[in-house]
Amino acid sequence: MVLPPPSKEVLQHVREEFGLDEQGVKQAVRVIREWLEHQPHLPNDCDDARLERWIIRCKNSLERTKHSLDMYYSLKTVLPDMLMNRDPHADWFKTSINMGYSCPLSKLTKDFSRVTVMGCLDPDTTNLVTSDVLRVNFMIQDIRMSEDYCSSDIYIMDFDKFSIGHFSKVTLPILKKMEVCAMKGYNVRIKEIHLINTPPIAEASISLLKSVMKPKIAARIHIHTKGYKSLHNKISPDILPSELGGTNGSIIDHWSAWIKKMESYRDWFLEQDKMISDESKRPGKAVNSGELFGIEGSFRKLNID
Repeated sequence: MVLPPPSKEVLQHVREEFGLDEQGVKQAVRVIREWLEHQPHLPNDCDDARLERWIIRCKNSLERTKHSLDMYYSLKTVLPDMLMNRDPHADWFKTSINMGYSCPLSKLTKDFSRVTVMGCLDPDTTNLVTSDVLRVNFMIQDIRMSEDYCSSDIYIMDFDKFSIGHFSKVTLPILKKMEVCAMKGYNVRIKEIHLINTPPIAEASISLLKSVMKPKIAARIHIHTKGYKSLHNKISPDILPSELGGTNGSIIDHWSAWIKKMESYRDWFLEQDKMISDESKRPGKAVNSGELFGIEGSFRKLNID
């Protein structure tokens, strides 16, 4: 299964980590739902399971959960190329899933973290659209927000098959938008980032990536230059796919299952395209994309925090 249902042990551990139990979860969800119902600019269709996971991702801070939900719907309004028009039957989707993969793996670590492996499938970048690749990644985040249950995230980026064409398409504005969506919209909780098979040409892109991250997140990046032994010291091989020296199936099998999972969510994705913020009804100042991403004009006002 792509994401096995959480066991009682997982539910109990993750909830307790953030000071929650069954009753506490119900109360927190009720508070957030009542808040949504009083926000004229936001949809209030979010189901209880998604709200619970939002609260978990926000470490049981209801104020942070409110801010993250507001940001999530607002980002769909200002970044439609990454967060809207998410039809798995569309040509852009069919092209993108053959360019690269982003596979949350089926097994959790001992401390209940979810490991996601990302990498390239096609070294030819002729048809690569970076925003489409990110759109697929955020589709997966949405599915995880409905089905996954974990304490934090571990990401593995495999640079095998990457070419100079890939790195030329990794720009500062793209990285900043990705960071805002991941950290403020989906409130991803990054425990570790592992970079493997990193060529010298990747150094500039890694520096750019670090520049848009908060220092505490950038410090969690680990670079593995040769083999997988140092990676296995951090992540058990029984969690990893065979391509990374593990025993948990192959990347292609995981990715094929995730593609089918995204296709099964087609009706949900199409319906969710209607669920965006209405900035004309927002109390106070409307969201400004320049301020949101720290981008004005020729990026003279880039704010990195």
